[in-house]
Amino acid sequence: MAENFNKDRVTVLIDGNSVIYRAFYNVPPLTAGGVPTGVIHVFLSVLEKLRKNPEISDIIIIFDAKGKNRRHEMFESYKATRQAMPEDLIVQLNILKEMLPYTGYPIYCVEGYEADDVINTLSQTIDNRVWIVTKDKDLHQLVNDKVQIYDYQKDEVIDREKVYEKFGLYPESIPDMLALMGDTSDNIPGIAGIGPKTAKTLLDDYKNLDNIFANVENLKGKTKEKIMQGRESAYLSRELVKLFFIDNMTPSHIERDEEKLKYYYELYQLKQQLASLSNVSIEAAALEYKQVNNPVIMAYLNDKIYAVDETSYYEYEKGEPVYYYDIKSLIKKGINIPEKAFDILLADYLMDPDAGGIRQLKDESDGEFFGKLYKKSKDLFDKLKENSLDKLYYEMEEPVARIIAEMEQTGIMINAENIKSVADKLKTFIDLEYNKIKEAAGFDLNPNSPKQLSSYLYDKLGLKGAKKNKSGYSTDEDTLKDLRISYPEYDSFISSILKYREINKLYSTYTLNLLEYVKDGRIHTEFKQTGTATGRLSSSNPNMQNIPQKGEYAEILRSSFVAKKGCKLVSLDYSQIELRILAHLSEDENLIKAFNENKDIHTMTALNIFHLSSADEVTHDIRRIAKAVNFGILYGLSSFGLARDTKVTRKEAQSFIDGYFALYPKVKIFIDEIIKQTREKGYCSTILGRKRNIHDINSRNANIRTRAERMAVNAPIQGSAADIIKLAMIKCDKYIKENGIDAKCILQIHDELIFEVNENIVSEFTDIMKNIMERAVSLSVPLLVNAETGDNWGQL
Repeated sequence: MAENFNKDRVTVLIDGNSVIYRAFYNVPPLTAGGVPTGVIHVFLSVLEKLRKNPEISDIIIIFDAKGKNRRHEMFESYKATRQAMPEDLIVQLNILKEMLPYTGYPIYCVEGYEADDVINTLSQTIDNRVWIVTKDKDLHQLVNDKVQIYDYQKDEVIDREKVYEKFGLYPESIPDMLALMGDTSDNIPGIAGIGPKTAKTLLDDYKNLDNIFANVENLKGKTKEKIMQGRESAYLSRELVKLFFIDNMTPSHIERDEEKLKYYYELYQLKQQLASLSNVSIEAAALEYKQVNNPVIMAYLNDKIYAVDETSYYEYEKGEPVYYYDIKSLIKKGINIPEKAFDILLADYLMDPDAGGIRQLKDESDGEFFGKLYKKSKDLFDKLKENSLDKLYYEMEEPVARIIAEMEQTGIMINAENIKSVADKLKTFIDLEYNKIKEAAGFDLNPNSPKQLSSYLYDKLGLKGAKKNKSGYSTDEDTLKDLRISYPEYDSFISSILKYREINKLYSTYTLNLLEYVKDGRIHTEFKQTGTATGRLSSSNPNMQNIPQKGEYAEILRSSFVAKKGCKLVSLDYSQIELRILAHLSEDENLIKAFNENKDIHTMTALNIFHLSSADEVTHDIRRIAKAVNFGILYGLSSFGLARDTKVTRKEAQSFIDGYFALYPKVKIFIDEIIKQTREKGYCSTILGRKRNIHDINSRNANIRTRAERMAVNAPIQGSAADIIKLAMIKCDKYIKENGIDAKCILQIHDELIFEVNENIVSEFTDIMKNIMERAVSLSVPLLVNAETGDNWGQL
């Protein structure tokens, strides 16, 4: 790798075969005149997205060459088990190779070599930073300070640390990992009987393949036998996954020819690409800005209200639209929205919650966006009905949009003087911890500087680090907590660093900064209805859902949020709602019985997994671990994750999980069944019919597939909880309005509603709201709501 490279310019290398395969298996089939075109659409859209990215300077496209390559000379069976490319994909690949040179981008396809080898060569010879667009794990071995993997779908750059998060190994260890475990997709043999888990353990212990074989006598049992027998296969495999450097490569490069592109775009009905051509006369994709007399859509965008029809858009003046875009914002602007209004944003979000609803893209003009919006409106209503989502829209999402518009307008009162007092208190605590750190270190050590802290802990004190990143060994929270256990003599010093960071974050985020959001003495957070894929509301400007709930400083921070004069704050919080939903969905008799008999579910789990005979034996620490197991099951927590979170051994963690499933056997059946159904249907559903597409549930990549399986288990549970709190909001709001109650819902914090209530009716109001919330839906276990009342949020 060249030490000197231009850090201000980025060259993107597109692994063409990786992109087309991913597109082929992830997009619905499209045709033009009987010719498949779905992959062509996706590939050109990816190119356009990359072209518009201001960070990217150059784009190069690389494809595999046809026929055998140099690896077949080394190993005749290389890729022998790979299925032939589907015929529909071959057709589209040939069209792309024919069309792409006219885009003006350099294209490489070198006979006798694979795209990986070309990408390896280019990444070393290009003088800019390099982003590789690929899903191929082999290419992750190239990642360094200059070269990263770029995920265009997530707009995420994958560096060395993220490679480690993904594989548990750094890039340079990937060839050795594949040498040990093999790669079925390329028919790389590896060592028979050695899987990913053993491969990683060996590399953790011995660092590389050579050291493993140098220390083979230290290995035990069958692993030793397998390693000794597999030496030749391992070294062959490592040679197969190493990437070649190619001398004297030249791209096929034709100057951009828009007339030729126009021919292909028209031939294959690529309208979006046709609209992007600069000097070809075609029908405009964007709408004109002119008077609209009969609006189809009313939209709120960039602080203006617009009327839109099929040819133009204008600042709204009159007319009754058929559709709306973002009714919550329109309501806040004083527009009277009729009942059962159809909001394109909310409807599109329900169709694909992971996409977050149709939005104006960066560099997209208002006219282009409204054109897209108009096209989307044409069949969205029918699609909603076809997918049985219309009831959820009209009975939940549309009414909730109106409620949160009012919540945002009302806001919550803040005591500015108290905030300043809290800031002063926190600043005192910060200075106290800083002085402790300074005194212990003997100099002005900055606890917020990973570089300074890493140098002090690992170089000066000689502590042994675990995770390494660009600036040295890690000093993140988890690492510091581990060090505190490993080196008890430094417990006080490390605790001060952790405390300093915690208080400093609270001070900088949740004290004086909050005052910037104050209007009329109140904070008006924005609740996003389309911000999460599970249906939960999110909050921003400021994020009221993220203000600490527990801990030493939570109460003094929350005490700054107060009820107005003559009112009280009332909190109504669902108790363990997700575990109750799990009981209902799994139909597990033991779990249902525990909730119906109002038993402490964490104590009950603790008794079983620790094999205790009496609740008196359940200590605080034992209950904490049981609680982690109960909630960990909801999120698909592995034994590794549970061990990390609870500081027990991996073996103990697995025994706790096994004990849990022995106590609640139908939970395991439910988890397996929901994964199976999602794999078959491609989506999972909540109790009330909300759907979430789980795109990677059938991925051949085990890491991606496992993550998708966790999502498939969690989405119906967390999504059902989100649906229930939304139903509760609607029912509570209806009761308040129909009975003229002097109370307003002002915050929703996940499973909790907070009301500002006339102090004279607090007791009666609380009982009525509690009853409404507990009866929001009928489950096989009771829903319980905890109620609290106070003058400020800290008292709740």
